[in-house]
Amino acid sequence: MKYNYLIYIGRFQPFHNGHKYIIEEGLKISNNIIVFCGSSNQTRTLQNPFTYTERRKFILNSFSELHINKIQIAPLDDCENDIEWIKRVEKKVRRMVRNTPENRVALIGHTKDNSCYYLKLFEKWKYFEIKNFAEINATYIRNAIFITNDKCKIENKIKKLVPPEVLKFILDFLDTKHYLDLQNLYILQNA
Repeated sequence: MKYNYLIYIGRFQPFHNGHKYIIEEGLKISNNIIVFCGSSNQTRTLQNPFTYTERRKFILNSFSELHINKIQIAPLDDCENDIEWIKRVEKKVRRMVRNTPENRVALIGHTKDNSCYYLKLFEKWKYFEIKNFAEINATYIRNAIFITNDKCKIENKIKKLVPPEVLKFILDFLDTKHYLDLQNLYILQNA
């Protein structure tokens, strides 16, 4: 059965080739994917160094024009509790998929660890588990970015893990005050 819409929820901090693979696999099941960038209401932190706008650009710039027309991206704020958060997600989806029956909407993702428990909370939607692509992990990428400010070392560590457009952004990000502030925090926390 081909679904009208697939919902993909993540923080994408940063968007990497594993995330891209999930979207590509999703496009085999549906012609439309709604990507929710979680923690969109958070300020920059070591865990969330990139803004919603930056992550949106990461995703859109990582796909061809053909795929971009099939991908919608929306911010998703954190909530105090899971019940409120689920209601918020379902309400946003209803607005975005107008007149699409619930059984034509499904959820897609990868359960990497306990932090992905929320994928099982959406009882209305079928869930498609996608295998991990090349064991890529955003935490490793973030650590590689902050452990040193040597652009060559960072590029060598992450260039095969992120789309070229994301790599370029990250290398440019290394020259910003935001990066320097976060890197100083990383060094303090790991001293």
